[in-house]
Amino acid sequence: MKIKRFRGKNITEALSKVKEEFGEEAVILNSERITEDKETYYEITAAIEEKEINLSEREKREGEYSFQEDLKKELMEIKTLLKKALNLNQPENYEYLKWIERGIPPFIAKEVIEEKISWSEYVFKKLKEKGVVPHSKVQIYIGEAGVGKTSNIFKIATWYKSQRKAKVLIISLDNYKIEAIFQVKRIAELLEFDFKIVDLDEFPPILKLGTNYDYILVDAPALGRGILIEELEELYYKMPFLRFQWVVKATEHYFWGLKTWEKIKKLPVEGILLTFADKIVLSYPILWLLDSQVPPINFISTGERLPEDLIRAENSYLLKFFLRGLEET
Repeated sequence: MKIKRFRGKNITEALSKVKEEFGEEAVILNSERITEDKETYYEITAAIEEKEINLSEREKREGEYSFQEDLKKELMEIKTLLKKALNLNQPENYEYLKWIERGIPPFIAKEVIEEKISWSEYVFKKLKEKGVVPHSKVQIYIGEAGVGKTSNIFKIATWYKSQRKAKVLIISLDNYKIEAIFQVKRIAELLEFDFKIVDLDEFPPILKLGTNYDYILVDAPALGRGILIEELEELYYKMPFLRFQWVVKATEHYFWGLKTWEKIKKLPVEGILLTFADKIVLSYPILWLLDSQVPPINFISTGERLPEDLIRAENSYLLKFFLRGLEET
């Protein structure tokens, strides 16, 4: 088995090099876009089956090398593993490489190819599978630092107040940033929301006092910095009626998004609040949110204005949102 990397200024050039050296029997193992010295290249890893060469011919050609029986055994094991890997059902056509080049997650591109459906059919199907996010009374908003939890919780509270005439209590468990506490209190006063800042151990008693509210929105500290996943799991164990909303930055790479999901998926996460959506022109980088394991989107934040830049994620809107640029693909 011979494996080699080929580079080109674009995918077509790289594929031409693969075909020139390995021929039509080459198998594409991987493709990626890389940047070195401020130059962008497309690198394709390809493999081809070599003809069997007996040991005596190899020794005669290379002279100085002598292979021991145990080394031969290891090489055969590696070759067997590679054959098994290459026999997996991996998309190898141009469309697959084109979509990856444009930033579509590989597992999404692969799924569309295997199902042999259009992008509109795929998006419609995924949205239907995910269903609608329920509006639970107690919602805890969790996410990484800098995703915009606090400001968008006030947007959602305003939405509940205006659209459902609801009485909303906002609770902040994030008392780690002393300089921000005054600003948050000021926003609550201006928008006329009841607002409390409490420690984690004070949270359960506070909830018992919240029976007069239609919704209680809880701003949790940043994951891994102000609060641990284990603390959230313990909180849910004590109060199984709690529900969680995952705040995701639209510009987040799918690798880090799915890595965060692996940490929090044991929690009852009902939906996603997608922030910084105004920074996304084409839908390619956010298509990972259609993955079956990821919760449905509940709200989308499209700017800094409060509360104007908030959209309830109805399927009719999400269909257009996820098809940005895909219909021309």
